[in-house]
Amino acid sequence: MNSSSEIRRIQTDMLIIGSGVAGMLAVVGAKRSGVTPMIATKGTFASGSSSMARGGHSLALAHSDPADNPELFFEDIQAGGEGLCNERLIDIVSTESIDRSAELDEWGLGLVKLPDGRYDQVPGGFPHRFKRMVHCDRLMGKPLMAALSKKTKSWGIEPTTHIMLIDLLKDGDTVVGAWGFLYREGIPVVVHAKSTVIATGGAPQLHALNDSPPVVTGDGYAMAYRAGAELIDMEFIDYQIVTAAPEKLAGYPPYSTGLLGAGGHLLNGRGERFMEKYNPENKEHASRAVINRCMAIECYEGRGTEGGNIHIDIRHVFDKVNEGPGKSIVGTMAKNGIDLRTDFLEVGSAPHTYLGGVRIDEWGRSTLDGLYAGGEAAGGIHGANRLGGLALIDSYVFGLCAGIAAALESKTREAPDPASGNWRDGIADLAERASRTGTGPSAEAWRREVQDLVVTSLDQVRSEETLTSGLTDLDRVGGEFDDVDNSGGTVRKRSESLRQTFETRNLIEVARMLGTAALMRRETRGGHFRIDYPERNDNNYLGNYVVWSDGGKCRAELRPVPGRDAVAPPPPGEHATSFNTLPQDEAAESAA
Repeated sequence: MNSSSEIRRIQTDMLIIGSGVAGMLAVVGAKRSGVTPMIATKGTFASGSSSMARGGHSLALAHSDPADNPELFFEDIQAGGEGLCNERLIDIVSTESIDRSAELDEWGLGLVKLPDGRYDQVPGGFPHRFKRMVHCDRLMGKPLMAALSKKTKSWGIEPTTHIMLIDLLKDGDTVVGAWGFLYREGIPVVVHAKSTVIATGGAPQLHALNDSPPVVTGDGYAMAYRAGAELIDMEFIDYQIVTAAPEKLAGYPPYSTGLLGAGGHLLNGRGERFMEKYNPENKEHASRAVINRCMAIECYEGRGTEGGNIHIDIRHVFDKVNEGPGKSIVGTMAKNGIDLRTDFLEVGSAPHTYLGGVRIDEWGRSTLDGLYAGGEAAGGIHGANRLGGLALIDSYVFGLCAGIAAALESKTREAPDPASGNWRDGIADLAERASRTGTGPSAEAWRREVQDLVVTSLDQVRSEETLTSGLTDLDRVGGEFDDVDNSGGTVRKRSESLRQTFETRNLIEVARMLGTAALMRRETRGGHFRIDYPERNDNNYLGNYVVWSDGGKCRAELRPVPGRDAVAPPPPGEHATSFNTLPQDEAAESAA
Protein backbone atom coordinates (compact mmCIF):
# COMPACT_ATOMS: atom_id res chain seq x y z
CA MET A 1 0.00 0.00 0.00
CA ASN A 2 1.35 3.36 -0.97
CA SER A 3 2.09 6.02 1.65
CA SER A 4 -0.60 8.23 3.15
CA SER A 5 0.79 11.17 1.18
CA GLU A 6 -0.58 9.46 -1.94
CA ILE A 7 -4.16 9.27 -0.70
CA ARG A 8 -6.51 10.28 -3.50
CA ARG A 9 -9.11 12.75 -2.15
CA ILE A 10 -12.34 13.37 -4.06
CA GLN A 11 -15.27 15.71 -3.41
CA THR A 12 -18.46 15.13 -5.40
CA ASP A 13 -22.14 15.92 -5.21
CA MET A 14 -23.15 12.30 -5.72
CA LEU A 15 -21.35 8.96 -5.52
CA ILE A 16 -22.71 5.84 -7.24
CA ILE A 17 -21.11 2.57 -6.16
CA GLY A 18 -21.55 -0.07 -8.88
CA SER A 19 -21.83 0.07 -12.66
CA GLY A 20 -24.38 -2.56 -13.59
CA VAL A 21 -27.86 -1.72 -14.85
CA ALA A 22 -29.02 -0.15 -11.56
CA GLY A 23 -25.86 1.95 -11.31
CA MET A 24 -26.15 3.21 -14.87
CA LEU A 25 -29.85 3.99 -14.45
CA ALA A 26 -28.87 5.95 -11.34
CA VAL A 27 -26.53 7.93 -13.64
CA VAL A 28 -29.50 8.62 -15.90
CA GLY A 29 -31.57 9.76 -12.92
CA ALA A 30 -28.79 12.07 -11.78
CA LYS A 31 -28.32 13.60 -15.22
CA ARG A 32 -32.06 14.09 -15.57
CA SER A 33 -31.89 16.01 -12.28
CA GLY A 34 -28.99 18.25 -13.28
CA VAL A 35 -26.16 16.49 -11.44
CA THR A 36 -23.10 14.71 -12.82
CA PRO A 37 -22.24 11.87 -10.44
CA MET A 38 -19.06 9.98 -9.75
CA ILE A 39 -19.25 6.25 -10.50
CA ALA A 40 -16.99 3.83 -8.64
CA THR A 41 -16.81 0.20 -9.71
CA LYS A 42 -14.66 -2.77 -8.75
CA GLY A 43 -14.67 -4.01 -12.31
CA THR A 44 -14.66 -2.29 -15.64
CA PHE A 45 -17.36 0.00 -16.94
CA ALA A 46 -19.97 -1.39 -17.41
CA SER A 47 -19.85 -4.50 -15.26
CA GLY A 48 -21.61 -6.58 -12.64
CA SER A 49 -24.14 -9.40 -12.85
CA SER A 50 -26.26 -7.43 -15.32
CA SER A 51 -23.92 -8.52 -18.09
CA MET A 52 -25.05 -12.10 -17.39
CA ALA A 53 -28.75 -11.36 -17.92
CA ARG A 54 -30.41 -14.17 -19.81
CA GLY A 55 -33.76 -14.39 -21.53
CA GLY A 56 -35.22 -10.93 -21.10
CA HIS A 57 -37.50 -8.91 -18.83
CA SER A 58 -41.20 -9.07 -18.13
CA LEU A 59 -43.74 -6.36 -18.93
CA ALA A 60 -47.53 -6.11 -18.75
CA LEU A 61 -47.73 -4.81 -22.34
CA ALA A 62 -50.73 -6.92 -23.40
CA HIS A 63 -49.03 -7.49 -26.75
CA SER A 64 -49.30 -11.26 -26.30
CA ASP A 65 -52.83 -11.08 -24.88
CA PRO A 66 -55.07 -7.98 -24.68
CA ALA A 67 -56.42 -9.22 -21.34
CA ASP A 68 -53.12 -8.52 -19.56
CA ASN A 69 -52.56 -5.29 -17.64
CA PRO A 70 -50.33 -3.86 -14.86
CA GLU A 71 -52.87 -4.68 -12.15
CA LEU A 72 -52.76 -8.38 -13.05
CA PHE A 73 -48.96 -8.14 -13.18
CA PHE A 74 -49.04 -6.65 -9.67
CA GLU A 75 -51.12 -9.61 -8.46
CA ASP A 76 -48.75 -12.13 -10.05
CA ILE A 77 -45.70 -10.45 -8.52
CA GLN A 78 -47.26 -10.61 -5.06
CA ALA A 79 -48.33 -14.22 -5.60
CA GLY A 80 -44.81 -15.10 -6.70
CA GLY A 81 -43.35 -13.29 -3.68
CA GLU A 82 -45.70 -15.36 -1.49
CA GLY A 83 -47.28 -12.31 0.12
CA LEU A 84 -44.11 -10.52 1.23
CA CYS A 85 -43.59 -7.94 -1.55
CA ASN A 86 -43.77 -4.27 -0.58
CA GLU A 87 -47.02 -3.37 -2.34
CA ARG A 88 -46.06 0.23 -2.99
CA LEU A 89 -42.84 -0.83 -4.71
CA ILE A 90 -44.44 -3.49 -6.91
CA ASP A 91 -47.29 -1.13 -7.79
CA ILE A 92 -44.66 1.22 -9.21
CA VAL A 93 -42.56 -1.44 -10.94
CA SER A 94 -45.55 -3.08 -12.63
CA THR A 95 -46.47 0.21 -14.33
CA GLU A 96 -43.28 2.24 -14.80
CA SER A 97 -41.36 -0.71 -16.24
CA ILE A 98 -43.19 -0.27 -19.55
CA ASP A 99 -41.80 3.24 -20.17
CA ARG A 100 -38.32 2.30 -18.92
CA SER A 101 -38.17 -0.62 -21.34
CA ALA A 102 -39.39 1.43 -24.29
CA GLU A 103 -36.76 4.10 -23.66
CA LEU A 104 -33.99 1.53 -23.39
CA ASP A 105 -35.10 -0.02 -26.66
CA GLU A 106 -34.86 3.41 -28.29
CA TRP A 107 -31.23 3.47 -27.18
CA GLY A 108 -30.48 0.29 -29.09
CA LEU A 109 -31.46 -2.63 -26.86
CA GLY A 110 -32.87 -4.47 -29.87
CA LEU A 111 -36.02 -6.10 -28.51
CA VAL A 112 -37.70 -8.43 -30.99
CA LYS A 113 -40.87 -7.10 -32.59
CA LEU A 114 -43.59 -8.81 -34.59
CA PRO A 115 -44.38 -7.70 -38.16
CA ASP A 116 -47.25 -5.53 -36.89
CA GLY A 117 -44.93 -3.60 -34.54
CA ARG A 118 -45.93 -5.30 -31.31
CA TYR A 119 -43.19 -6.74 -29.09
CA ASP A 120 -42.79 -10.50 -29.15
CA GLN A 121 -43.55 -11.83 -25.68
CA VAL A 122 -42.68 -15.34 -24.50
CA PRO A 123 -43.50 -17.27 -21.29
CA GLY A 124 -41.66 -16.18 -18.14
CA GLY A 125 -42.58 -19.16 -15.97
CA PHE A 126 -45.01 -19.68 -13.11
CA PRO A 127 -46.95 -17.79 -11.74
CA HIS A 128 -47.12 -15.41 -14.73
CA ARG A 129 -50.62 -15.77 -16.18
CA PHE A 130 -49.58 -14.29 -19.52
CA LYS A 131 -46.63 -14.31 -21.87
CA ARG A 132 -44.76 -11.22 -20.64
CA MET A 133 -41.08 -11.76 -21.38
CA VAL A 134 -39.67 -9.42 -24.05
CA HIS A 135 -36.34 -10.52 -25.46
CA CYS A 136 -33.52 -9.89 -27.93
CA ASP A 137 -33.67 -13.38 -29.46
CA ARG A 138 -30.41 -14.05 -27.61
CA LEU A 139 -29.03 -13.54 -24.11
CA MET A 140 -29.92 -9.97 -23.12
CA GLY A 141 -26.97 -8.99 -20.92
CA LYS A 142 -24.52 -7.87 -23.60
CA PRO A 143 -26.87 -5.77 -25.75
CA LEU A 144 -28.38 -4.19 -22.65
CA MET A 145 -25.02 -3.18 -21.21
CA ALA A 146 -23.82 -1.98 -24.60
CA ALA A 147 -26.85 0.29 -25.02
CA LEU A 148 -26.53 1.75 -21.53
CA SER A 149 -22.77 2.24 -21.56
CA LYS A 150 -22.93 3.94 -24.97
CA LYS A 151 -25.54 6.38 -23.70
CA THR A 152 -23.84 7.22 -20.40
CA LYS A 153 -20.44 7.60 -22.07
CA SER A 154 -22.00 10.07 -24.53
CA TRP A 155 -22.52 12.35 -21.52
CA GLY A 156 -18.83 12.30 -20.69
CA ILE A 157 -19.13 10.04 -17.66
CA GLU A 158 -15.64 8.82 -16.71
CA PRO A 159 -15.95 6.13 -14.04
CA THR A 160 -13.33 5.20 -11.48
CA THR A 161 -12.64 1.53 -12.14
CA HIS A 162 -10.95 -1.26 -10.17
CA ILE A 163 -11.70 0.42 -6.86
CA MET A 164 -12.61 -1.48 -3.71
CA LEU A 165 -14.69 0.74 -1.44
CA ILE A 166 -14.45 -0.70 2.04
CA ASP A 167 -16.79 1.35 4.22
CA LEU A 168 -19.18 4.25 4.12
CA LEU A 169 -18.22 7.58 5.68
CA LYS A 170 -20.60 9.03 8.26
CA ASP A 171 -20.95 12.42 9.88
CA GLY A 172 -23.25 11.73 12.82
CA ASP A 173 -26.13 9.69 11.37
CA THR A 174 -25.64 10.95 7.80
CA VAL A 175 -23.71 9.07 5.12
CA VAL A 176 -21.20 11.42 3.46
CA GLY A 177 -19.36 9.12 1.02
CA ALA A 178 -17.04 6.13 1.22
CA TRP A 179 -13.38 5.18 1.42
CA GLY A 180 -11.32 2.34 -0.04
CA PHE A 181 -8.42 1.78 -2.41
CA LEU A 182 -7.49 1.25 -6.04
CA TYR A 183 -6.56 -2.39 -5.79
CA ARG A 184 -4.32 -2.54 -8.84
CA GLU A 185 -2.13 0.38 -7.79
CA GLY A 186 -2.48 0.15 -4.01
CA ILE A 187 -3.60 3.79 -3.73
CA PRO A 188 -6.04 4.74 -0.91
CA VAL A 189 -9.11 6.72 -1.99
CA VAL A 190 -11.45 8.90 0.10
CA VAL A 191 -14.67 10.13 -1.53
CA HIS A 192 -16.84 12.70 0.23
CA ALA A 193 -20.29 13.06 -1.31
CA LYS A 194 -23.56 14.77 -0.48
CA SER A 195 -25.45 11.64 -1.57
CA THR A 196 -24.35 8.02 -2.01
CA VAL A 197 -26.14 5.34 -4.05
CA ILE A 198 -25.41 1.65 -3.51
CA ALA A 199 -25.87 -0.38 -6.69
CA THR A 200 -23.44 -3.20 -5.98
CA GLY A 201 -25.68 -6.18 -6.72
CA GLY A 202 -25.95 -9.29 -4.57
CA ALA A 203 -23.57 -11.73 -2.90
CA PRO A 204 -23.34 -14.79 -5.18
CA GLN A 205 -19.71 -15.48 -4.23
CA LEU A 206 -20.99 -16.72 -0.88
CA HIS A 207 -21.35 -19.98 -2.85
CA ALA A 208 -18.49 -21.52 -4.83
CA LEU A 209 -20.95 -22.54 -7.58
CA ASN A 210 -22.62 -19.42 -8.93
CA ASP A 211 -23.36 -17.69 -12.22
CA SER A 212 -22.00 -14.22 -11.52
CA PRO A 213 -18.74 -12.28 -11.98
CA PRO A 214 -16.22 -12.82 -9.16
CA VAL A 215 -16.32 -9.17 -8.04
CA VAL A 216 -19.97 -9.37 -6.88
CA THR A 217 -19.43 -10.06 -3.19
CA GLY A 218 -22.16 -8.38 -1.14
CA ASP A 219 -20.13 -5.21 -0.55
CA GLY A 220 -23.13 -2.89 -0.55
CA TYR A 221 -25.09 -5.03 1.89
CA ALA A 222 -22.17 -5.22 4.31
CA MET A 223 -21.21 -1.53 4.07
CA ALA A 224 -24.80 -0.45 4.69
CA TYR A 225 -25.15 -2.94 7.58
CA ARG A 226 -21.97 -1.76 9.32
CA ALA A 227 -23.05 1.86 8.84
CA GLY A 228 -26.33 1.18 10.66
CA ALA A 229 -28.84 0.87 7.81
CA GLU A 230 -31.70 -1.61 7.96
CA LEU A 231 -31.84 -4.51 5.51
CA ILE A 232 -34.85 -6.66 4.68
CA ASP A 233 -35.65 -10.22 3.50
CA MET A 234 -32.02 -11.36 3.68
CA GLU A 235 -33.03 -15.00 4.24
CA PHE A 236 -34.46 -15.28 0.73
CA ILE A 237 -32.31 -16.25 -2.24
CA ASP A 238 -33.48 -16.84 -5.80
CA TYR A 239 -31.64 -20.04 -6.62
CA GLN A 240 -31.41 -20.90 -10.26
CA ILE A 241 -30.12 -23.72 -12.36
CA VAL A 242 -26.52 -23.43 -13.57
CA THR A 243 -24.27 -25.77 -15.49
CA ALA A 244 -22.33 -28.00 -13.10
CA ALA A 245 -20.27 -30.11 -15.50
CA PRO A 246 -17.92 -30.20 -17.27
CA GLU A 247 -15.84 -28.17 -14.80
CA LYS A 248 -14.85 -25.54 -17.37
CA LEU A 249 -18.54 -24.65 -17.75
CA ALA A 250 -19.37 -24.72 -14.02
CA GLY A 251 -21.58 -21.75 -13.23
CA TYR A 252 -22.47 -21.07 -16.86
CA PRO A 253 -26.16 -20.06 -17.11
CA PRO A 254 -27.97 -22.57 -19.35
CA TYR A 255 -31.15 -20.46 -19.67
CA SER A 256 -33.15 -23.06 -17.77
CA THR A 257 -36.36 -21.00 -18.08
CA GLY A 258 -36.21 -21.57 -21.83
CA LEU A 259 -35.15 -25.22 -21.61
CA LEU A 260 -37.85 -26.17 -19.11
CA GLY A 261 -40.42 -23.79 -20.57
CA ALA A 262 -40.06 -25.55 -23.90
CA GLY A 263 -40.87 -28.87 -22.22
CA GLY A 264 -37.53 -30.11 -20.87
CA HIS A 265 -37.48 -32.59 -17.99
CA LEU A 266 -35.49 -32.65 -14.75
CA LEU A 267 -34.05 -36.07 -13.90
CA ASN A 268 -32.25 -37.23 -10.78
CA GLY A 269 -29.25 -39.55 -10.78
CA ARG A 270 -31.58 -42.54 -11.10
CA GLY A 271 -33.18 -41.15 -14.25
CA GLU A 272 -36.42 -40.34 -12.42
CA ARG A 273 -38.49 -37.29 -13.38
CA PHE A 274 -38.77 -36.16 -9.76
CA MET A 275 -40.85 -32.98 -10.17
CA GLU A 276 -43.92 -35.17 -10.73
CA LYS A 277 -43.53 -36.27 -7.11
CA TYR A 278 -43.22 -32.81 -5.57
CA ASN A 279 -45.50 -30.74 -7.78
CA PRO A 280 -47.68 -33.01 -9.96
CA GLU A 281 -49.74 -30.13 -11.34
CA ASN A 282 -46.95 -27.84 -12.58
CA LYS A 283 -43.95 -30.20 -12.65
CA GLU A 284 -41.04 -28.35 -14.35
CA HIS A 285 -43.26 -25.27 -14.75
CA ALA A 286 -43.43 -24.67 -11.02
CA SER A 287 -41.85 -21.53 -9.59
CA ARG A 288 -38.07 -21.37 -9.64
CA ALA A 289 -38.02 -21.49 -5.83
CA VAL A 290 -39.93 -24.78 -5.81
CA ILE A 291 -37.84 -26.28 -8.62
CA ASN A 292 -34.53 -25.43 -6.99
CA ARG A 293 -35.75 -26.57 -3.59
CA CYS A 294 -36.74 -29.94 -5.04
CA MET A 295 -33.37 -30.24 -6.75
CA ALA A 296 -31.65 -29.51 -3.44
CA ILE A 297 -33.73 -32.11 -1.60
CA GLU A 298 -32.97 -34.77 -4.21
CA CYS A 299 -29.24 -34.14 -3.81
CA TYR A 300 -29.45 -33.75 -0.01
CA GLU A 301 -31.15 -37.15 0.24
CA GLY A 302 -28.60 -38.84 -2.00
CA ARG A 303 -30.44 -39.09 -5.31
CA GLY A 304 -28.23 -36.75 -7.31
CA THR A 305 -25.77 -37.69 -10.02
CA GLU A 306 -22.31 -39.00 -9.17
CA GLY A 307 -21.21 -35.36 -9.00
CA GLY A 308 -24.10 -34.49 -6.68
CA ASN A 309 -26.11 -32.74 -9.38
CA ILE A 310 -29.23 -33.08 -11.56
CA HIS A 311 -29.81 -33.70 -15.30
CA ILE A 312 -31.88 -31.67 -17.76
CA ASP A 313 -33.26 -33.71 -20.66
CA ILE A 314 -34.39 -31.76 -23.76
CA ARG A 315 -33.94 -34.54 -26.30
CA HIS A 316 -37.67 -34.76 -26.94
CA VAL A 317 -38.03 -30.97 -27.46
CA PHE A 318 -34.65 -30.21 -28.99
CA ASP A 319 -36.00 -28.57 -32.15
CA LYS A 320 -38.33 -26.30 -30.16
CA VAL A 321 -35.48 -25.14 -27.91
CA ASN A 322 -33.14 -24.63 -30.85
CA GLU A 323 -35.65 -22.42 -32.66
CA GLY A 324 -35.93 -19.90 -29.82
CA PRO A 325 -33.65 -17.95 -27.46
CA GLY A 326 -32.21 -21.25 -26.23
CA LYS A 327 -30.33 -21.82 -29.47
CA SER A 328 -27.29 -19.96 -28.15
CA ILE A 329 -27.13 -22.40 -25.22
CA VAL A 330 -27.37 -25.34 -27.61
CA GLY A 331 -24.47 -23.89 -29.59
CA THR A 332 -22.33 -23.24 -26.51
CA MET A 333 -22.82 -26.77 -25.25
CA ALA A 334 -22.04 -28.24 -28.66
CA LYS A 335 -18.73 -26.36 -28.75
CA ASN A 336 -17.85 -27.99 -25.43
CA GLY A 337 -18.69 -31.53 -26.44
CA ILE A 338 -22.30 -31.76 -25.21
CA ASP A 339 -24.84 -32.58 -27.92
CA LEU A 340 -28.22 -31.81 -26.37
CA ARG A 341 -29.96 -33.81 -29.11
CA THR A 342 -28.60 -36.94 -27.45
CA ASP A 343 -26.95 -35.94 -24.17
CA PHE A 344 -28.20 -34.80 -20.78
CA LEU A 345 -27.05 -31.45 -19.40
CA GLU A 346 -25.66 -31.78 -15.86
CA VAL A 347 -26.76 -28.86 -13.72
CA GLY A 348 -26.78 -27.68 -10.13
CA SER A 349 -28.72 -25.17 -8.08
CA ALA A 350 -26.89 -21.94 -7.29
CA PRO A 351 -27.71 -18.41 -6.07
CA HIS A 352 -28.79 -16.17 -8.93
CA THR A 353 -30.45 -13.23 -7.19
CA TYR A 354 -30.42 -12.14 -3.56
CA LEU A 355 -34.04 -11.18 -2.95
CA GLY A 356 -33.43 -8.97 0.06
CA GLY A 357 -31.21 -5.97 0.50
CA VAL A 358 -31.08 -2.45 1.84
CA ARG A 359 -34.58 -1.46 2.94
CA ILE A 360 -35.78 1.35 0.67
CA ASP A 361 -38.81 3.48 -0.04
CA GLU A 362 -40.13 4.16 -3.54
CA TRP A 363 -37.33 6.71 -4.17
CA GLY A 364 -34.55 4.36 -3.18
CA ARG A 365 -33.95 6.06 0.16
CA SER A 366 -32.46 3.84 2.86
CA THR A 367 -33.05 4.31 6.58
CA LEU A 368 -29.87 6.44 6.77
CA ASP A 369 -29.87 10.05 5.60
CA GLY A 370 -27.72 10.47 2.50
CA LEU A 371 -27.78 6.78 1.51
CA TYR A 372 -29.82 5.29 -1.35
CA ALA A 373 -29.94 1.89 -3.06
CA GLY A 374 -31.28 0.34 -6.24
CA GLY A 375 -31.34 -2.96 -8.09
CA GLU A 376 -30.31 -6.16 -6.36
CA ALA A 377 -28.63 -4.17 -3.59
CA ALA A 378 -32.09 -2.98 -2.49
CA GLY A 379 -34.76 -5.10 -0.81
CA GLY A 380 -38.53 -5.21 -0.47
CA ILE A 381 -39.52 -5.70 -4.10
CA HIS A 382 -39.38 -9.46 -4.53
CA GLY A 383 -40.55 -10.82 -1.20
CA ALA A 384 -39.88 -14.54 -0.81
CA ASN A 385 -39.40 -15.34 -4.50
CA ARG A 386 -38.78 -13.42 -7.72
CA LEU A 387 -40.86 -13.80 -10.86
CA GLY A 388 -39.02 -14.53 -14.07
CA GLY A 389 -37.96 -11.33 -15.83
CA LEU A 390 -38.40 -9.10 -12.77
CA ALA A 391 -34.76 -8.52 -11.82
CA LEU A 392 -33.99 -6.22 -14.73
CA ILE A 393 -37.13 -4.09 -14.47
CA ASP A 394 -36.48 -3.71 -10.74
CA SER A 395 -33.07 -2.26 -11.64
CA TYR A 396 -34.52 -0.08 -14.41
CA VAL A 397 -37.17 1.47 -12.20
CA PHE A 398 -35.48 1.81 -8.80
CA GLY A 399 -32.00 2.49 -10.14
CA LEU A 400 -33.54 5.50 -11.88
CA CYS A 401 -35.62 6.54 -8.85
CA ALA A 402 -32.61 6.31 -6.52
CA GLY A 403 -30.56 8.40 -8.95
CA ILE A 404 -33.22 11.11 -9.15
CA ALA A 405 -33.75 11.32 -5.38
CA ALA A 406 -30.04 11.23 -4.55
CA ALA A 407 -29.31 13.97 -7.07
CA LEU A 408 -32.17 16.28 -6.13
CA GLU A 409 -31.60 15.85 -2.41
CA SER A 410 -27.86 16.44 -2.82
CA LYS A 411 -28.77 19.98 -3.84
CA THR A 412 -30.27 20.57 -0.39
CA ARG A 413 -27.14 19.48 1.50
CA GLU A 414 -23.90 21.26 2.26
CA ALA A 415 -20.65 19.73 1.05
CA PRO A 416 -19.33 17.29 3.71
CA ASP A 417 -16.44 18.27 5.93
CA PRO A 418 -13.33 16.66 4.32
CA ALA A 419 -12.23 15.50 7.75
CA SER A 420 -15.53 13.70 8.47
CA GLY A 421 -15.78 9.94 8.62
CA ASN A 422 -13.35 7.53 10.20
CA TRP A 423 -11.26 7.13 7.06
CA ARG A 424 -7.88 7.96 8.59
CA ASP A 425 -7.95 4.98 10.97
CA GLY A 426 -9.26 2.74 8.22
CA ILE A 427 -6.49 3.64 5.80
CA ALA A 428 -3.86 3.27 8.52
CA ASP A 429 -5.15 -0.25 9.21
CA LEU A 430 -5.15 -1.00 5.48
CA ALA A 431 -1.50 0.10 5.16
CA GLU A 432 -0.52 -1.97 8.18
CA ARG A 433 -2.17 -5.09 6.73
CA ALA A 434 -0.39 -4.58 3.43
CA SER A 435 3.01 -4.34 5.12
CA ARG A 436 2.95 -7.51 7.20
CA THR A 437 2.81 -11.25 6.71
CA GLY A 438 -0.22 -12.84 8.30
CA THR A 439 -0.08 -16.00 10.39
CA GLY A 440 -3.34 -17.45 9.09
CA PRO A 441 -4.77 -18.66 5.78
CA SER A 442 -4.26 -16.97 2.45
CA ALA A 443 -7.09 -14.76 1.18
CA GLU A 444 -8.06 -17.47 -1.31
CA ALA A 445 -8.08 -20.22 1.33
CA TRP A 446 -10.14 -18.06 3.70
CA ARG A 447 -12.73 -17.52 0.95
CA ARG A 448 -13.00 -21.26 0.36
CA GLU A 449 -13.40 -21.86 4.10
CA VAL A 450 -16.36 -19.48 4.20
CA GLN A 451 -17.95 -20.97 1.08
CA ASP A 452 -17.61 -24.50 2.44
CA LEU A 453 -19.22 -23.41 5.71
CA VAL A 454 -22.16 -21.87 3.85
CA VAL A 455 -22.77 -24.97 1.72
CA THR A 456 -22.66 -27.14 4.85
CA SER A 457 -24.81 -25.06 7.20
CA LEU A 458 -26.54 -22.13 5.48
CA ASP A 459 -27.52 -23.49 2.08
CA GLN A 460 -30.99 -24.28 0.70
CA VAL A 461 -31.88 -27.16 3.02
CA ARG A 462 -31.95 -25.46 6.44
CA SER A 463 -32.78 -26.51 9.99
CA GLU A 464 -32.39 -25.08 13.47
CA GLU A 465 -29.42 -27.37 14.02
CA THR A 466 -27.55 -26.40 10.84
CA LEU A 467 -28.33 -22.69 11.14
CA THR A 468 -27.26 -22.50 14.78
CA SER A 469 -24.08 -24.38 13.99
CA GLY A 470 -23.45 -22.20 10.96
CA LEU A 471 -23.79 -18.94 12.88
CA THR A 472 -21.40 -20.21 15.55
CA ASP A 473 -18.88 -21.23 12.89
CA LEU A 474 -19.21 -17.83 11.21
CA ASP A 475 -18.03 -16.17 14.40
CA ARG A 476 -15.04 -18.51 14.51
CA VAL A 477 -14.12 -18.05 10.85
CA GLY A 478 -14.73 -14.31 11.03
CA GLY A 479 -12.22 -14.16 13.85
CA GLU A 480 -9.49 -15.10 11.37
CA PHE A 481 -9.82 -11.73 9.58
CA ASP A 482 -6.83 -10.16 11.32
CA ASP A 483 -4.62 -13.19 10.63
CA VAL A 484 -5.18 -13.58 6.87
CA ASP A 485 -1.89 -13.58 4.98
CA ASN A 486 -1.89 -10.82 2.36
CA SER A 487 1.76 -11.09 1.44
CA GLY A 488 2.81 -10.98 -2.20
CA GLY A 489 5.76 -10.19 -4.41
CA THR A 490 4.29 -6.99 -5.88
CA VAL A 491 2.06 -4.12 -4.80
CA ARG A 492 -0.64 -5.39 -7.12
CA LYS A 493 -0.57 -8.92 -5.70
CA ARG A 494 -0.75 -7.64 -2.13
CA SER A 495 -3.51 -5.19 -3.01
CA GLU A 496 -5.61 -7.80 -4.79
CA SER A 497 -5.15 -10.14 -1.83
CA LEU A 498 -6.39 -7.35 0.44
CA ARG A 499 -9.38 -6.82 -1.84
CA GLN A 500 -10.31 -10.49 -1.61
CA THR A 501 -9.89 -10.42 2.17
CA PHE A 502 -12.22 -7.45 2.62
CA GLU A 503 -14.69 -9.04 0.18
CA THR A 504 -14.73 -12.21 2.26
CA ARG A 505 -15.34 -10.18 5.41
CA ASN A 506 -18.35 -8.71 3.61
CA LEU A 507 -19.58 -12.19 2.64
CA ILE A 508 -19.38 -13.24 6.29
CA GLU A 509 -21.57 -10.26 7.25
CA VAL A 510 -24.09 -11.27 4.57
CA ALA A 511 -24.08 -14.88 5.77
CA ARG A 512 -24.68 -13.68 9.32
CA MET A 513 -27.72 -11.63 8.23
CA LEU A 514 -29.01 -14.55 6.18
CA GLY A 515 -28.54 -17.06 8.99
CA THR A 516 -30.06 -14.84 11.67
CA ALA A 517 -33.25 -14.19 9.72
CA ALA A 518 -33.47 -17.79 8.49
CA LEU A 519 -33.20 -19.11 12.05
CA MET A 520 -36.04 -16.88 13.21
CA ARG A 521 -38.32 -17.71 10.26
CA ARG A 522 -39.64 -21.10 11.38
CA GLU A 523 -41.50 -21.92 8.19
CA THR A 524 -40.88 -22.61 4.51
CA ARG A 525 -41.66 -19.86 2.02
CA GLY A 526 -40.26 -19.07 -1.42
CA GLY A 527 -36.46 -19.02 -1.44
CA HIS A 528 -36.28 -20.12 2.21
CA PHE A 529 -36.68 -23.83 3.02
CA ARG A 530 -36.69 -25.20 6.57
CA ILE A 531 -36.66 -29.00 6.51
CA ASP A 532 -37.80 -28.92 10.16
CA TYR A 533 -40.65 -26.51 9.34
CA PRO A 534 -41.63 -27.56 5.79
CA GLU A 535 -44.96 -25.70 5.62
CA ARG A 536 -45.80 -22.06 5.02
CA ASN A 537 -47.18 -20.39 8.18
CA ASP A 538 -49.10 -17.19 7.46
CA ASN A 539 -50.44 -16.99 11.00
CA ASN A 540 -47.00 -16.28 12.44
CA TYR A 541 -44.71 -15.26 9.58
CA LEU A 542 -46.65 -13.21 7.02
CA GLY A 543 -44.20 -10.34 7.35
CA ASN A 544 -40.69 -9.19 6.55
CA TYR A 545 -37.67 -9.79 8.77
CA VAL A 546 -35.68 -6.59 9.04
CA VAL A 547 -32.06 -6.91 10.22
CA TRP A 548 -29.58 -4.35 11.51
CA SER A 549 -26.31 -4.17 13.42
CA ASP A 550 -26.61 -3.39 17.11
CA GLY A 551 -23.13 -2.86 18.50
CA GLY A 552 -21.77 -5.51 16.14
CA LYS A 553 -24.57 -7.99 16.94
CA CYS A 554 -27.07 -8.90 14.23
CA ARG A 555 -30.62 -8.16 15.31
CA ALA A 556 -33.82 -9.13 13.47
CA GLU A 557 -37.46 -8.17 13.84
CA LEU A 558 -40.59 -9.30 12.00
CA ARG A 559 -42.56 -6.35 10.62
CA PRO A 560 -45.80 -6.03 8.63
CA VAL A 561 -45.58 -6.01 4.83
CA PRO A 562 -45.95 -2.39 3.59
CA GLY A 563 -49.19 -1.78 1.70
CA ARG A 564 -50.02 0.31 -1.32
CA ASP A 565 -50.59 3.30 0.95
CA ALA A 566 -46.93 3.35 2.07
CA VAL A 567 -46.28 6.41 -0.09
CA ALA A 568 -43.01 8.28 0.44
CA PRO A 569 -42.67 12.03 -0.22
CA PRO A 570 -41.01 12.91 -3.54
CA PRO A 571 -37.60 14.61 -3.50
CA PRO A 572 -37.60 18.41 -3.77
CA GLY A 573 -37.08 20.03 -7.15
CA GLU A 574 -37.71 18.92 -10.71
CA HIS A 575 -36.19 16.41 -13.08
CA ALA A 576 -36.53 15.81 -16.79
CA THR A 577 -39.17 13.26 -17.78
CA SER A 578 -37.43 11.99 -20.90
CA PHE A 579 -34.14 10.13 -21.16
CA ASN A 580 -33.28 12.29 -24.14
CA THR A 581 -34.12 15.65 -22.57
CA LEU A 582 -31.61 16.36 -19.84
CA PRO A 583 -31.11 19.60 -17.91
CA GLN A 584 -27.69 21.21 -18.05
CA ASP A 585 -25.57 20.56 -14.95
CA GLU A 586 -25.63 23.42 -12.48
CA ALA A 587 -21.85 23.29 -12.42
CA ALA A 588 -21.74 23.67 -16.19
CA GLU A 589 -24.23 26.53 -16.04
CA SER A 590 -22.18 28.45 -13.49
CA ALA A 591 -19.01 27.95 -15.53
CA ALA A 592 -20.63 29.16 -18.76
